[in-house]
Amino acid sequence: MIDTLPAVLLWLVTAWRTPAAWRDSSKRVLWSAFLALAVAMTLRLSFVAAPLDASLRVNNLSSLGKHVGGIAAAHSVLTFVHNMAEEKAPGLKSSRLHLLAPVTAAAIITVLFLATPQPREAVDLLAEYATDWRIAAYGVVWTGYLGAALFSASRLCWRWGRQPGTGLLGRGLRLTGMGTTVGIVYAAHRVAFVILGFLGHSVIPASTVKAISGLLLFTALIFIVTGSTLPAAGRLHRWIREYRDLLQLYPLWLSLTEAVPEVRLDPPRRRASEILHLRHVHDRLYRRTIEIRDAVLALSDHAPSSLRDQARAHVAASGLIGAQADIAAEACWIIGAKQARQASEPSSGAPLPPASGGRDLPSEIQALKQLARAYDSDLTRTFAAKLDHDRTLEITQ
Repeated sequence: MIDTLPAVLLWLVTAWRTPAAWRDSSKRVLWSAFLALAVAMTLRLSFVAAPLDASLRVNNLSSLGKHVGGIAAAHSVLTFVHNMAEEKAPGLKSSRLHLLAPVTAAAIITVLFLATPQPREAVDLLAEYATDWRIAAYGVVWTGYLGAALFSASRLCWRWGRQPGTGLLGRGLRLTGMGTTVGIVYAAHRVAFVILGFLGHSVIPASTVKAISGLLLFTALIFIVTGSTLPAAGRLHRWIREYRDLLQLYPLWLSLTEAVPEVRLDPPRRRASEILHLRHVHDRLYRRTIEIRDAVLALSDHAPSSLRDQARAHVAASGLIGAQADIAAEACWIIGAKQARQASEPSSGAPLPPASGGRDLPSEIQALKQLARAYDSDLTRTFAAKLDHDRTLEITQ
């Protein structure tokens, strides 16, 4: 379970980041880090590695793929941290490992792997062939590059993450730095294991070494994934809030624009389609507030002072006072104006601005949400039924 969970988590994060990486090339570095980590952790699973090696007829080829993936992931994480630091804190200077370093490390371990006779499939390549100098060198080169890259990333994460005013981004970098620091411990643990194995010393059983490695890897990945996604938490929270507001305003918007369809930019969607449409939420919310206000302004042409007085009297009779009464009265005359427009009654010729509203988009959304709740209340429905009853009596007389 401790081996499978990181692989599943990394594939989920990779899939989540794919659309953003496709749209924005600057986000592809972090996406490539998660992709490389996902591949490496998947190849670490015995039920994946053994069948793959058997099908390709090359013993332990999955181990080489896993280690090359680790090199690629370490380089991508380091590049991501450097890019972010240069963008947000240009005063911080830190040397970065050149692309030649991971390419050289990957080439060296590939040559050493191919030069080593491997007659049998190994659960742990570095443990099974520990006494072979080529595999020992393989392990030192791999862990050496991994440790160097993670050390550079950790140093920059801690330096930049402590800068004032960095907010969620700074906290995310500090968490990433904790993950890369644990990764350094993992690299040191592995290189010590390789050297001791080559010298013929077995301090602890191989199964215990594997368990410690898995725990260190899992811990490092949790910190890195959490730290790299934390800066997106603010954007995610804003998206959730705007998506909720968009759905809350949908009934009011649909009802008003049925009476004033000319204010719509696009034809209305059904409720289910509206819920499932998750893109461009901010733009749609902004457009929705405009269309609601345009519809209210158009309907106010059918709301003479007599209708507004009726609405205020109806609300006063219910016991509401203050701001709540004003909003409820506005909802009542709006629904009365809608009925009048749909009944093709002549307009009053004196459109009036709405009684409620906000100074900016957030306050306007809050005002419209209050209006939407009042519009959908029993008080407003009772007023609408009374107007409809009065209109029917006038027709029959």
